[in-house]
Amino acid sequence: MTALLALLLAPLFSGTVKWLKARLTHRQGPSPLMEYRNLAKLWRKVWVVPHPTTPLFLLGPIMALLGTLGALALLPILPGLSFKGDFLLALYLLGLGRFLQMLAALDAGSSFGAQGSYREGVVTVLAEPGTLMALAGAVLLGEGFSLSGLPQLGVENSLVLLLALASLALALLAEGARMPVDDPTTHLELTMIHEAQLLDHSGPLLALYELAGSLKMLFYAGLMALLLPGPKPLVFLGVVGAWAVVLAYLETYGVKLRYLRLPDFLSYNTLFGVLALLGAIWRF
Repeated sequence: MTALLALLLAPLFSGTVKWLKARLTHRQGPSPLMEYRNLAKLWRKVWVVPHPTTPLFLLGPIMALLGTLGALALLPILPGLSFKGDFLLALYLLGLGRFLQMLAALDAGSSFGAQGSYREGVVTVLAEPGTLMALAGAVLLGEGFSLSGLPQLGVENSLVLLLALASLALALLAEGARMPVDDPTTHLELTMIHEAQLLDHSGPLLALYELAGSLKMLFYAGLMALLLPGPKPLVFLGVVGAWAVVLAYLETYGVKLRYLRLPDFLSYNTLFGVLALLGAIWRF
């Protein structure tokens, strides 16, 4: 159910970010619903497959979407699956989709695709450990060692959960390929990270990638909603709305970090994750 809700919201989320960015620069901008029409337009087009490629070229976008939907299905915002250690499976599904996406970009034989895959791999290696430790710290404070048993932010656990929330916020920027880690609107191949992997995909394959990118950000927004008090569906919608405003502001007034500065920036994600895990173990 959570995956279905996210699937319906994902184009609206991306469209709202673009509309807010336009409004912040005093332009009318496209309608927040424009992304639905863009996806439908891409879906009706014919895809072009470079020659020679293997089935990995088609498998990349399909698994990027299915992996993200599988991870979202494990979030207990609406009734769904829940079992011990489900947060590990959710991160694994995201990682599997990302891995096949990188292989698909390499499969096309494009130099920019290879460069984007390398850079995406580095960002993933820098961001994943902090995210895993932050989630593990939050799960240790909860019940059942699962996402459905995550504790809510309160006085007794405020420090650990605030550190976990900070780590997840940085992970959303890194995994979602947003400012200041990546610029989703750049057309300069040499500065691209995520977008460089999509250059050889078109039509429905590109639509799957676009949808998977928005869903990935909703996954991290969903994790943050689980740690906040209140009815989960309403908190989730509130967190998604807040992130639309934050991303619009960051991408209007912020700048993209140089690639060589990303390890410094993402080291805060690891630091917050380590402190959250130690805080959960030592109960400070």
